[in-house]
Amino acid sequence: MKKENLEQELKDATSSLLEMVRNSCWNKISSNTSYIISEIINDEQIFFDKRVKRKKENEKKKPESLEQITAELKDIYENLYDINLYVYKSKNESTIIEIQYYPKSSLESDFYETVKDNNPMLHCKIGLPHYRKNDKEKFDVNWELGGIRHEWNNFLGKIRYKIYEYKRQKNNKLRNKNVG
Repeated sequence: MKKENLEQELKDATSSLLEMVRNSCWNKISSNTSYIISEIINDEQIFFDKRVKRKKENEKKKPESLEQITAELKDIYENLYDINLYVYKSKNESTIIEIQYYPKSSLESDFYETVKDNNPMLHCKIGLPHYRKNDKEKFDVNWELGGIRHEWNNFLGKIRYKIYEYKRQKNNKLRNKNVG
């Protein structure tokens, strides 16, 4: 992705992301988009803590137009290694896309030397809830924001996992009993 094509590439990626989300989620996804931007930071936090922190930080941000976000990204273009688009929040009338970027300056020095002149990569991603039963099951695009539906599905997922573990252990005992 080249600097001069950045805005068009982000528009195309947004269209791809919205289509991916429409195929994976049961929500009505609006094409009326605005954007927030975040830096991906290497740290030792576990996923849950990162998600909570990210939500708090993102709630303070004012969504902007693609043109405004593109201008911000062009200012740091030479330091961009990777750009990821996610749906942060979707309502019937609007969708907020989070653009997360990973700076080259955060890379290990040896690897940085091999990619310092490369153009940034661009990806569209969907966060998947752990309680999904299979790839065909549609889910709430806003699951990462929490809420009663997420908590309920989380609870059911834990119960399903406990039942799975119980059955697995029972089958292992039977298998070991038949072998011995």
